[in-house]
Amino acid sequence: MNFHQIRYFLAVARTGGFTQAGRDLHVTQPTVSSGIAELESDVGVKLFNRNSRHVELTIEGHTLMAYALQIEDLVEEAGERLGSRLGHRDEGSFQFGSIDAAVIYLLPGILKEFLSTYPNMDLSIQVAPSRYLVDDLVANRSEFALITLPFEHPRIESVPLLSDAMPLVVGSGHPFADRDRVHPSEVAQEHLILFPTDSVSRKLVDDAFAEAGVSPRVVMEMRSPEAMRKLVESGVGISFLPHMSVRDSVATGALRLVEVEGISFNREIGLAWRRGRYFGPSIRHLLEAILSEHGALEEWRARIEV
Repeated sequence: MNFHQIRYFLAVARTGGFTQAGRDLHVTQPTVSSGIAELESDVGVKLFNRNSRHVELTIEGHTLMAYALQIEDLVEEAGERLGSRLGHRDEGSFQFGSIDAAVIYLLPGILKEFLSTYPNMDLSIQVAPSRYLVDDLVANRSEFALITLPFEHPRIESVPLLSDAMPLVVGSGHPFADRDRVHPSEVAQEHLILFPTDSVSRKLVDDAFAEAGVSPRVVMEMRSPEAMRKLVESGVGISFLPHMSVRDSVATGALRLVEVEGISFNREIGLAWRRGRYFGPSIRHLLEAILSEHGALEEWRARIEV
């Protein structure tokens, strides 16, 4: 078993195909296939179930995947440590993930300072729902992610950053706008614009209505709180949205907050990373800036190898 075989194995596992793996690694498909065949011969087991359109890891393949990711991490760690000692600490690129609201409302000032300190660094930010961001962490595609908590995964660690209320918001012209409180059954009859069902925030809403014994009328699902805010302001529907995304509209009177009897939500945003992950100097600088902003730096330091 050698590192080239491990690279081919990880590429095929991530892309689900030999051809795409070859493109990503800038080698031919036969080279990848040969490397995988040699690896399977070396370890004495089949690592992939193959069919005409897709390949999937076998049970043995999943076992090797856990070790292969650790090997990849160690190689990256060695390169980052050596690079920092050679004075290249402000060059390169990396990817991290973030839910929509966090990148809009929590990161702009921090990213401005970071890019001022590391002017030669290129960032790639993957904006997606939490579960997809965790997939990227597990697959080693992202260094860290800002996600909605709680989120449990055996390979992922997290620390909370802040808790943000998720109130019911209505447009200034909506009948609820002149009321301080409404009943869940009344809300269920309105046109609701909610996050998709695969999001942590949507689960909070669905669980609360289920407990109240009512079924809400969801007319639209969206991932962007900014787009949802605009639609609510326009009177298309009403929604439960993070307070950080609507506070300006509430201040101007474009939106109103309405209490729902027996129902309240708080969405927690946290920092997640893959267990055992090493962070180089530039990435650590960004992480510490984010964590310091929300008083979570010491907890994070206690959870990683310093």
